[in-house]
Amino acid sequence: MRLGIECGGTFTDLVLMDEAGALKATAKVFSTPDDPSRAVRAAIEQLSDDLTGVPLLHGSTVATNAVLERKGPRLGLLVTAGFRDLLLLARHDRDHTFDLRYTKPTPLVDRSMVREVPERLDPRGTVLRPLDEDAVRAAVRELVAAGAEAFAVSLLHSYADGAHERRVREIVAELAPDAPVSLSSDVIAEFREYERTSTTVVDAFVRPTVSGYLGRLEDDGERRGLAGVSIMQSHGGMVPARFAAARPVQALLSGPAAGVAGAAAIARAAGVSDLVTLDMGGTSTDVCLITGGTPRQTYETKIDRMPIRMSMIDIATVGAGGGSIVSVDSGGMLRVGPSSVGADPGPACYARGGSTPTVTDADVTRGLIRPGHSLAGQLTIDRAAARESVRGVAETLGSTPERLSEDVYKIASVAMAGAIRLVSVERGVDVRGHTLLAFGGAGPLHAAQVADETNMSRVLVPPNAGLLSAYGLLAADFRRQAAVTDIADLAGVAYGDLAARVGDLTEQLRGEARDLGEDAEALTMDVAIDMRYRGQGFELTVPVPPEVFANRDVALLEKAFHDAHQARYGHADLARPVQTVTYRVTATAPRGLREVPVIATSGEVRESTDVIVLDGAEQACRFLWRASLPVGYEADGPAVVEEPTTTTFVPPGWSLRVDEHTSLVLTRR
Repeated sequence: MRLGIECGGTFTDLVLMDEAGALKATAKVFSTPDDPSRAVRAAIEQLSDDLTGVPLLHGSTVATNAVLERKGPRLGLLVTAGFRDLLLLARHDRDHTFDLRYTKPTPLVDRSMVREVPERLDPRGTVLRPLDEDAVRAAVRELVAAGAEAFAVSLLHSYADGAHERRVREIVAELAPDAPVSLSSDVIAEFREYERTSTTVVDAFVRPTVSGYLGRLEDDGERRGLAGVSIMQSHGGMVPARFAAARPVQALLSGPAAGVAGAAAIARAAGVSDLVTLDMGGTSTDVCLITGGTPRQTYETKIDRMPIRMSMIDIATVGAGGGSIVSVDSGGMLRVGPSSVGADPGPACYARGGSTPTVTDADVTRGLIRPGHSLAGQLTIDRAAARESVRGVAETLGSTPERLSEDVYKIASVAMAGAIRLVSVERGVDVRGHTLLAFGGAGPLHAAQVADETNMSRVLVPPNAGLLSAYGLLAADFRRQAAVTDIADLAGVAYGDLAARVGDLTEQLRGEARDLGEDAEALTMDVAIDMRYRGQGFELTVPVPPEVFANRDVALLEKAFHDAHQARYGHADLARPVQTVTYRVTATAPRGLREVPVIATSGEVRESTDVIVLDGAEQACRFLWRASLPVGYEADGPAVVEEPTTTTFVPPGWSLRVDEHTSLVLTRR
């Protein structure tokens, strides 16, 4: 068997499956953001199964929370002489162009804890000035005296040669042997000093928190007889916990990546290759574009406005979850999110002491979630408390709780549609022919409305949709990536140069795989290169066509780049010189489950009729119990499909069918 546990902002989900894809057990408990391991233990304690020898596959937001809450060690940062204020200067661009009170992001390391060390490399790694080791020792002693508990080292052009940084680490180990050290040449061997330094500082900041958390998790696992712990990485691959602790920044988007991995597995089983994922939980909604069965990758994001440069699934997040707060802004307009009530006390309808109106309270007030429906298998919904929570906002706007709740539903759906456009239309992709795959506790409830907003006509709701992120941990494969910057005009790159760069990265990945107990020779290697027109400030990541290696012809890369530029921006300059910037190699090996869970139907369709609010008026609606719907069952909207971990709404104009995998297929008529 395999055990998957994913910690979200509101709920922590557990799935236990065997190798044949049979679902053995599930659990859903409230998350404990102060210490996610408590929720993990609580979920495991609900199981009666013997977990001896069972591997734990885990996804968590512990690294992200550490950054957002600024809970970490006092950092010391060592940089090349002349670059002390690199993090403070940042970039000239703004998140909000016309904000007169705009301030740049506050770094995780105080300026007083930054020290310069004399040394210098050029972009090719040639030593222009040797490392002054005495100056390094003096700087480390000063930082230790100032209270430094962890160190980040980011020296100029160290992506070309990390020897100076490695020597600095040795000196830190002599003077502060217990202090963890993050090197930029290890974290991200790519150019752009600001982004590389920011990423390295984040890695150093979350390292003690992540290491401590994973250590407790492994200790708990050993006591229970579990066969080790593996962690989901931001790029969608699984690695053992000890490796994740050594590169904690790579697990920043662990939880959302797990959901995408599960969605990709469901899509493969359903024969769908082009889709958009919609993962709506209690705190936020994550969306991702999957093309040709492969999730889109990106190499830069921001956490608390600080740039993070690493390989990750291209996920857009909006503050529109079930717990998103409903309010009236300073201009008298209805506002939904981005703030959330979180897991404690949660929405008012949970009857756990909360009274702040949320999206879930609005859905309950509309009648889409019924009081008799046990949410997450443990909560009985309090409709009176939900209606009372939204009544104040409704009166402020001169509306009724029911009409306001319908407006909240539409605004939340519009916000999610905006996130979909961010990862699709703004990337040059038309999603009208794509399928929207909805999951999470609230995703299927809003999916059809979001599809209407984005002109998609098909929605897929997988079995146990509320637990799909936990299943994604079981479906994910082993995956590692390596990259190195080498800027050159493509016309001057010989095939031997390209092959040498790719060969070095391939051997690096094979070495890592051996350290992790993988069969290094069985890995599949995929190669891509960041490329640009000479003079451009940004690059496009272009997969290297197999013909480049088969024909030993570098010139084929130029056409691949022009095609990619045309697809992304709508134009290409065939006469302009093209440059290679960063080489990337991805190593993968199949490790995840290939079977998807199905719902065991009970036979006779279980159906009832209740009242919901549609277009400002009450209307009769069919309510169906999902476990009673056989394969091939069809129905027209309006209809609501209930199950323990989520609710699916089929609005008027849409139809429902249960496919052979017991997924719900919603189609716009």
